[in-house]
Formats: sequence, structure tokens, C-alpha cells
Amino acid sequence: MSPGVPKLTTLLWRGARCRCPQCGQGKVFKHWLAMHERCSACDLKYLRDQGDLWGYIIVLDRLAFILPLIAMLYFRLYNPHSIWFVIFAVGLLITLFATTPHRNGICLGVDYFIRRKWGDLSEDAPGPKPAEPPLEN
Repeated sequence: MSPGVPKLTTLLWRGARCRCPQCGQGKVFKHWLAMHERCSACDLKYLRDQGDLWGYIIVLDRLAFILPLIAMLYFRLYNPHSIWFVIFAVGLLITLFATTPHRNGICLGVDYFIRRKWGDLSEDAPGPKPAEPPLEN
């Protein structure tokens, strides 16, 4: 990794605060979930392609929300009349919706870390080049 890359914990903290993973200054979101295309402070392009964060979001949501719900359903079978089940489920659902931008910011930080580690942040990243037309004689 190059010396200018922040630590992963710093990137996760910037993401949780919905700030740019590179500089920590620019806001990531215009509104609730509408992302800016670039950072207003350092001009970092947040996502190369739309949908780049889906993999990270799916993994994070499975770990943070789906697994506890499965555990709750499993233990509910042994104690079907518990009010704590309802309280915990409602709290978990409220947390799921309230933390959506922060979780997306954390996923953006992880994406930035991986792209930076692999050297994939340049606008001119290697990709398929268009075929040149044949020369006419």
C-alpha cells in the first residue's frame, strides 16, 4: 500500500460519518440516499460504476441484521410469549432504516480501501479500449 492511504479504521469512521473516504471533508450524500458523484473537496469519484457497492452492502446487512433475526426466530420457538422478542425486532428494524446512509458510507470506505490497495482509482484505469478503424489506402 502507498504511504498516503489512510488506515482501514479511519476509512470506516469517515464512512460512518458519511464523509469522503479520501479526504474526510466532502459529504457523500446529497439527501437520504442520493450520492454525489464526486467529492466537493478533493474531487474523488466515489463510484466508477453504478452498483459497485451492492456486494459490500449485502454482506454487511447479512451480518448486522439478517443473522440476528434468524437467531431471534430460532429462540422464539422456545419462548413464544416473550415481549422482548417484539421489542428487539422493532428496535432492529428501526436501526436498519435509520443507519442506511451510514452503512452505505462504510461500504464506500471499504470499496475505496480495496480500490486504493489494487491501484484502481485512476480515471484512466485500464479497461477495454475501442477498436481502431482500419486505415484506407
